[in-house]
Amino acid sequence: MIRPASAGKSAIHVVLRRAVVIVAYLGLFMLFLYFPLLMEYWSDLQALNVCVFAETFSPQAISRFEQEAGVKVHVTYVEIDDQLHAKFRMNGALGYDVVNISDYVVHSVGSAGQLAALDNQLLPNLHRVEPCLVNLVFDPENQYSVPHKWYVYGMVYDKQAFRLAPEDVSLSFLFETPAMAVAKGVISAPYRVCMLDDARDAFFMAAIYLFGRVEGFSAAELHKIRDLLLAQKKWVEAYTLHSAQYFLHAGITPLALMSSNYMRKMYEASDRFTFAIPKEGSMLVVENLAVPATSKKVVLAQRFINFMLRDDIAALNSGTYGFNSANKYANQHVPERLRQNKHLFPDAGMFKRLHIPLLPEHMRKLVDDMWLEVSFS
Repeated sequence: MIRPASAGKSAIHVVLRRAVVIVAYLGLFMLFLYFPLLMEYWSDLQALNVCVFAETFSPQAISRFEQEAGVKVHVTYVEIDDQLHAKFRMNGALGYDVVNISDYVVHSVGSAGQLAALDNQLLPNLHRVEPCLVNLVFDPENQYSVPHKWYVYGMVYDKQAFRLAPEDVSLSFLFETPAMAVAKGVISAPYRVCMLDDARDAFFMAAIYLFGRVEGFSAAELHKIRDLLLAQKKWVEAYTLHSAQYFLHAGITPLALMSSNYMRKMYEASDRFTFAIPKEGSMLVVENLAVPATSKKVVLAQRFINFMLRDDIAALNSGTYGFNSANKYANQHVPERLRQNKHLFPDAGMFKRLHIPLLPEHMRKLVDDMWLEVSFS
């Protein structure tokens, strides 16, 4: 009677062994099947997705962060703010952990709850930022954004054509008929100009000339801005920002509206031209680093932002691409003749003449329609 019991136990052992083998094989099969997905998931946990404007982070800076932090950085580039703004409108910039956005976009998406609140404890290098660039109108307490670089709009003119000092440069030379400048003896013959090709920027520069402000416009004032831009078109050679330097160097136009970061490159190539912030005032543009509220890596993202604010890294990025860094110590590496130019690096008095326009959503379509009217007239 014992033998049958032993036989039964042996049968159970055989079944168990076979079950273990089958489970093991199934486990290996499932591991083989889903291994790529597991690796992709793990890789994603160890990576940071960054979306920035071109000429923001040097490849060396990205590489050094990867080495120091032990993570992979995937960089996507955009050309204009509207591209990133559209991503926020579509899905909250889902898939990105750090974004590079200008002041008015910070104001728009931050007030809509689409940016993660920052933790100053994770951003010790924030105190390295120029004091004049923090607590500005678009993010009064820097709750959502950290300044990274900045520039101003100014007028570039050929010193061989215009007989005036930078302090005497006026927006009237851009927005009023060139015959007026000839009558004043500023230039010997009528000329053509290069104007900004961005609807928002062109609108606000015209507003600064007409009214000395960038907000609170009545319907009548909006029509005056439109009429000014329509009249100006008669002496505009080209609507451009990136290519204005070529029109200047070729002698096609002696005057252009340009950003200071492009002017720094022109100064490095020639001393034929001068850059000046108009006496009526101009626009300050601050490009910032921020974290979308959709990011799952808010702490790592802020670690990246803090790294880019570090003195040596900020100097590396600024030196590579020639922009004004938000890091006050990085700008000490800029050649002194440029650093002492108060139109490129405005002093406190000059800063009072600069505006940061915030285009309300209800005015966006109005300004775009106005610009279409100017463009196709």
